[in-house]
Amino acid sequence: MFCKISDLLVEVPAAGGMPARCGDYLTDETEPADIVISADRYKSEKYPLLSYDNMCYMESGRQFCAKLIEFGGFYLHSSAIELDGKAYLFSGPSGMGKSTHTRLWQSIFGEKACVFNDDKPALRRIDGRWYAYGTPWCGKDGINQNKKVPLAGICFLKRGEENKIRRLDPKEALPLLMSQTIHKFRKIENLDLLLNNVNYIIKEIPIFELENRPVEEAARLSYETMLSASKEVFDRENQ
Repeated sequence: MFCKISDLLVEVPAAGGMPARCGDYLTDETEPADIVISADRYKSEKYPLLSYDNMCYMESGRQFCAKLIEFGGFYLHSSAIELDGKAYLFSGPSGMGKSTHTRLWQSIFGEKACVFNDDKPALRRIDGRWYAYGTPWCGKDGINQNKKVPLAGICFLKRGEENKIRRLDPKEALPLLMSQTIHKFRKIENLDLLLNNVNYIIKEIPIFELENRPVEEAARLSYETMLSASKEVFDRENQ
């Protein structure tokens, strides 16, 4: 089956429950596909405790993400929210409160705030601008929309006793970004591609660290700080 994901034509095996997951991404376009996901390359032995459907979900997502780097992109393990036409991503290790934080944004801003992927949004640099995309690989809650939204900022979450945010310099941002995406490849050329993409995003998108408690005050702090910083992104792109 053919899907349009992240502005790419992707052939996804119609097995393991993927047709239902990909429903919003199906297209009448046909080959040649930009990315071909092969069920023959699924490594089921890596997931001895998962059901067949969940294994297909994991392996199809792995293959997509591994090829995305060839198209100026990568995925970031994060919760992606759109507000006023801009995408803000909240990342960090599992259990750090990414989904909780975006729900706080929704509590504050209501229907204006839309979570369009809650696990693996795709990021692509196209004509010098970064975009965040919804994908069918969206975590256990299945929260996703087939959207393309200009990227305004990325924030890594940490638990803290007080709410404070700071902008990260490139040396601080690099290991955090790498830790929340696929970065182990058989071919060194693929690692070079990923590092090139990450290097662009570090230079062009504001990246922050937020120490926080799960309260609306923290969400307001992240919003106001990231919104202010995003102006430099869109001012530069409009020059």
